[in-house]
Amino acid sequence: MDFIVNLKSGHGLGEKNLKKITAYCDKNNIEYNVHITQESGHATRLAAELVTSGAKTIVAIGGDGTFSEVLNGITSFDNTSLGFIPSGRGNDFAHALGLPLDPIKAFEIIIKGESLALDYIQVGEKRCLNIAGTGLDIDVLKRVAGRPGKFVYLGSLLYCLRHFDPYSIDVTINGETTNYKAIIVGICNGNQYGGGMKLSPNSKIDDGLLDVIIIQLPENGKLLNPLLKFLKGKHLVLPITKVIQCEEVIIRPTDGRPVQMDGEIKENFILDCKIVKGGLKTFKPL
Repeated sequence: MDFIVNLKSGHGLGEKNLKKITAYCDKNNIEYNVHITQESGHATRLAAELVTSGAKTIVAIGGDGTFSEVLNGITSFDNTSLGFIPSGRGNDFAHALGLPLDPIKAFEIIIKGESLALDYIQVGEKRCLNIAGTGLDIDVLKRVAGRPGKFVYLGSLLYCLRHFDPYSIDVTINGETTNYKAIIVGICNGNQYGGGMKLSPNSKIDDGLLDVIIIQLPENGKLLNPLLKFLKGKHLVLPITKVIQCEEVIIRPTDGRPVQMDGEIKENFILDCKIVKGGLKTFKPL
């Protein structure tokens, strides 16, 4: 069993959880190897090397960003399973999967070994585990860089709201393109981001579908009410919100603004997304 660990995730929670899990392994005579990430993108390279060397089980210990990096390094799930030990501050993907936040309980799911096939989003040559998109969340992500967590996210959201300039976005589904003046556009496999912000409350990570959530700019230009609904996860009932289920979608900001994938901001990037049904081999929660 191979652990890929971001020691700094969750302000040191990754390191604390690693110590608990290795102590558990030592006590129960479970063989393991530990691989520590040193920089952004390192988890992807480590995972690719491990798959090449024949690793059967890779366990990611970190936050959603670490999970996403490891996913992008596993070139094939034919012989490799990916386990998750939530160790970030938001742990949004763990919520979607139903994983316990206790590291030992999460590890025991992996030990039990009951397999589960989950979806992920293929975006060009990259993979996205949870949510991709653009809009107000991009402005917020730039402000909360290195300071994740729901309350930090909320404070930054309120600041960005006061300075918000709507995004012009082309959305293409089944060959038909529609332009939206949008507050937020999300392509969702999971149901939340930002440490608990439920962008797509009804999304399921094993239904073989993308949930495209488009929150449009109100005609009166006032954003407070939509924001309050969004914070409560009740924005889907608003007339300015469109919910589209599909297997493929292209999101193209027409004003050249950035997009995000699992919290990673990308400049000059088109979100050409396809759902990969059952493409991720992981472990079923107890």
